[in-house]
Amino acid sequence: MSVYSPITRSQLEALFDDYDLGKVINFEGISAGIDNTNYQVTTSSGEFVLTVFESLTDSDLKPVFQLLTQANKHIPCPLPQPKRNDNLLSHFNNKPAAVFNFLPGVDVKEPSIEHCRTLGSALAKLHIGLKGVEMPVTHRYNLSAFKTVFKRLKSHLSASDIVLIEDELSYQSRYNFANLPGSVIHGDLFRDNVLYIGDKLSGILDFYDACKGPWLIDIAIATNDWCSDNGSIHNDKTTSLLAGYQSIRPLQSEEQRLWPVVLRAAALRFWLSRLQHRIQPRPGVLTQEKDPIEFKRLLQQHRQLQSRSAPVSTHLTPLNLRKSA
Repeated sequence: MSVYSPITRSQLEALFDDYDLGKVINFEGISAGIDNTNYQVTTSSGEFVLTVFESLTDSDLKPVFQLLTQANKHIPCPLPQPKRNDNLLSHFNNKPAAVFNFLPGVDVKEPSIEHCRTLGSALAKLHIGLKGVEMPVTHRYNLSAFKTVFKRLKSHLSASDIVLIEDELSYQSRYNFANLPGSVIHGDLFRDNVLYIGDKLSGILDFYDACKGPWLIDIAIATNDWCSDNGSIHNDKTTSLLAGYQSIRPLQSEEQRLWPVVLRAAALRFWLSRLQHRIQPRPGVLTQEKDPIEFKRLLQQHRQLQSRSAPVSTHLTPLNLRKSA
């Protein structure tokens, strides 16, 4: 979350006049994240979050709002608040906007083993709960998408980074994720998109990258962020996240086999996307730039383990999840 679209108090009050949410008392920009503009708004009736969508359209958001309603039946997530005319969307500066209920809790900077376990469990519940839900967007975690971004960035990269990315693209071309089980995936389950009160998960945020795709991609995205520190995976945290997930939905044999491949694909995807944000930034008042080097290091670590996954056990570390190819 960031602030790319500044808003004045009078503009905010005019926008909130369309809602039955009380009078605006205070508001402030939220700097976390990198895609949309967000404000925390205090009114006479409670706390809310105003989101101005910088690139998504009205038609993009309709399935996301429907998804949030279904997801909220299984895990706590923010819901768009209806206007007096029952519409869920507003507009600000010709961009779609929405007001959401404010969820209690804080994002965890240094997740514990228990945080990782409860996250894995919540993710499995989310996957099962959203199975069969229609989502028009197909996942962007495929070779074609990677190559498109790489082509845009290549002239800005070092020779060594180009060699590494090209070699990884060649490696990924040997695998196909199309037959893995899946449905709707969150697509961006990083630490700053999950709220906790103590060890209890109190909310999952930011479903705007949700799409149709293999569930294993979601698990890998979460593992690469929640179970790592400065580009290095923690085995005990990964074991805990997988244990939590598999307590709800055990991984199938093909998922077990492709686990290390998907970990690499997820690391490559976010290395490329963070490079893109750094090389081609959008102007903003409050923005947060995330360091691409973390995912480069993760990719290098995953690559060093030249192997395929063995059957996943909740008692095995990531290093033990692999056997020599």
